[in-house]
Amino acid sequence: MKKIKVMNLIWHMGDGGAQQIVINYLRAFRDDPDIDFRVCVFSSPTNSKYDREIRENHYPVIYLNEPNTKCPVPYVRRFFRRAAITRAWQSAFADFQPDIVHVHLSALLEQALPAITHSNIPVRLYTLHSNPYRQKGRLQKTLCDAFRNRQVIPICLTEEQVQMARDWYGITKYELVRNGMDVQALRRDCCPKQDARAQFGLDPDAFVVIGVGRLSHVKNFPLLIEALGEIRKIRPDAKLVLAGDGEERSSLLRLVQEKKLTDHVIFLGTIPNVVPLYSAADVLGVTSFSEALPLAVLEAQICGLRCVLSDGVPSESILSENTRKMPAGATAQDWAKALLDTQYSGSTALPLELFDVHQVNRQIKEIYVNYFRKTQTPAEADTF
Repeated sequence: MKKIKVMNLIWHMGDGGAQQIVINYLRAFRDDPDIDFRVCVFSSPTNSKYDREIRENHYPVIYLNEPNTKCPVPYVRRFFRRAAITRAWQSAFADFQPDIVHVHLSALLEQALPAITHSNIPVRLYTLHSNPYRQKGRLQKTLCDAFRNRQVIPICLTEEQVQMARDWYGITKYELVRNGMDVQALRRDCCPKQDARAQFGLDPDAFVVIGVGRLSHVKNFPLLIEALGEIRKIRPDAKLVLAGDGEERSSLLRLVQEKKLTDHVIFLGTIPNVVPLYSAADVLGVTSFSEALPLAVLEAQICGLRCVLSDGVPSESILSENTRKMPAGATAQDWAKALLDTQYSGSTALPLELFDVHQVNRQIKEIYVNYFRKTQTPAEADTF
């Protein structure tokens, strides 16, 4: 039986949510009898934990190393670079000849779509890793065209995202695949709170709030910093620990100084394993303006950590009774009260089993096989 050739496309393999999903697929399909799985990365390899895992395990990953043009004229360079990028994608497709291409992240779909169309790849999938309403202007039009006219099938992470994509892109066909988590591995990495606090130099008796994710505008960390100021009026020993890095780091540092919270906010940067931080914390605050299905929220709940979520986080993220969702427009005072409320008890939205990585990997394989079968003649399809 012919193996189905599947190629996933992604910008880079740094420490991010989409990257974690792709590494899960690499692990799952490494020795699969039906799937010949490859990943094509636009950037060069880095020293991230995922790139290191790729090197150590010799996963089938191709790096395009950010193809560029040698054109010296700045004004026209971008046009030549676009052509160079399209040729690089076409070359990668010609070498592997995928039956299925699966793209992660919207701007990458826009960039690779001309090569995908030119190469006449039979099955085209795209996972929405962010809120559809964040895509505006030309990018929104490109995605609408991809779904309506270029045979690209969207893969949504939540039912809420499905409704947004219908409204924003006019989709009529879609698949629903939730982010997969290795529940057993996460729980194995958990440790006693005092041990975890010692690892991060935190006072055993302090009230510890954490924020996890890229330091970018959409995460709205200024609200979490302001909430810390309010919390300290009640708990002077309170600390805020931020795990992640990004373009907002400098502005967040300035805000911390302005609020006179320099000794009470810890910037860890990107850390290879966040689970010990979940073990050390009292609560995770997610103040994001919008999210698709944040992995940090799922991980924290699996590790037993209480969570407080913004209105921009899908309700389908709530897996634990001690996770609450804030109303739109909640103030820093509102957030402080909720973060301090250890007695809150609500209702869960979905069972944890839906997010088990093994079930999710089986689901994505079924999607690959079913869409590939539709491209075959009846006689060919019977062999799968």
